[in-house]
Amino acid sequence: MQQDGVIAYPTEAVFGLGCLPDSDQAIQRILDIKNRPWHKGLILVASEIQQVEPFIDPEALDLLACFDQYSGQPVTWLLPRVDTMSPLICGRHPKIAIRLSQNPHIRALCDKAGSAIVSTSANRAGQPEMKSPEMIRNHMMTQLDMVVAGPLGGYDRPSKIIDAQTQQVLRD
Repeated sequence: MQQDGVIAYPTEAVFGLGCLPDSDQAIQRILDIKNRPWHKGLILVASEIQQVEPFIDPEALDLLACFDQYSGQPVTWLLPRVDTMSPLICGRHPKIAIRLSQNPHIRALCDKAGSAIVSTSANRAGQPEMKSPEMIRNHMMTQLDMVVAGPLGGYDRPSKIIDAQTQQVLRD
């Protein structure tokens, strides 16, 4: 990831694709691999709040207390973003989607990088979810720089999505 690489790795429910959030080149590769329009946006995953603070509007940092809610359950929070956020990450949205993960693979990746990482499911648009390293290797290995093998986090559904300002649940 330090050299604009794109990786696949296990998340809470499916394999994901990731890269560092300051690499527009790698983010564009993820969008191309997935055949995903840029305007939909992507999420950031992190192991600790300090890794996401640079991406949050400084006037909204008090909303980071939302991460104390729903402990033990994967939740992606929508928070006001900094104006300098790459549109490849946030799409056309005024907020950034962020999840603090308990998954040991995600936590290790973020800790090693010293940063949140861009994350999105590894399936291509309209295709089934990828739930094993073998599926990744069979369908997209030539487009990736690395596959991190390991078990999924034990969830069978994507994370809940909640707007931190309004507490509106957008995906349950």
